[in-house]
Amino acid sequence: MLDVGSQSFETFRLDYYSPDRGSLSRSPRETMEHHLAVCRRYADRFGQEGGNLLLFGAPGLGKTFLSACIARVVSEDGYSVVYDTASHIFSLLEDAKFRRGDEDDEETRRLDQCDLLIIDDLGTELTTEFVRSAFYQIVNTRLMTNKKTIISTNLSPAELSRRYGANILSRIEGAYRILPFFGDDIRKQKK
Repeated sequence: MLDVGSQSFETFRLDYYSPDRGSLSRSPRETMEHHLAVCRRYADRFGQEGGNLLLFGAPGLGKTFLSACIARVVSEDGYSVVYDTASHIFSLLEDAKFRRGDEDDEETRRLDQCDLLIIDDLGTELTTEFVRSAFYQIVNTRLMTNKKTIISTNLSPAELSRRYGANILSRIEGAYRILPFFGDDIRKQKK
């Protein structure tokens, strides 16, 4: 579980994003103002509205931070939230699959049953056939049971399709609000 101690919508700083549009229709700052509003609304209306989010873009642009902000609000409102890295989730699932004689453990049940599952850093794990299958099962099962999911990744939708399969991308494009992040790496700006 991610420590969301310092991450809140109130501490999210838009001044790290350039106001210059260049050749784009919206500047990085305008885009992030929009994404911030979408994420706030998602968190504030979690119990009333459905939906899933895919946050994608280069490293250091605020995807994890905004996911943590959502996790904070949703959990404070009494909903169950599991926030973990893709690598750790797939490791848990693989360990559970290859244990013999044990019933599903509590951690893997929480992945299926939580009100909100946040998968952080999808694409950083070693992508095997098991991972592809497990990711498909997570996405598909949560859609079928109307459970909400947020995925953050450095991979573009096209890269998601190549790595995990067209069927995954189809489900994500059909059932997730897709928020592209762009700008300059905030971690580098803070140095």
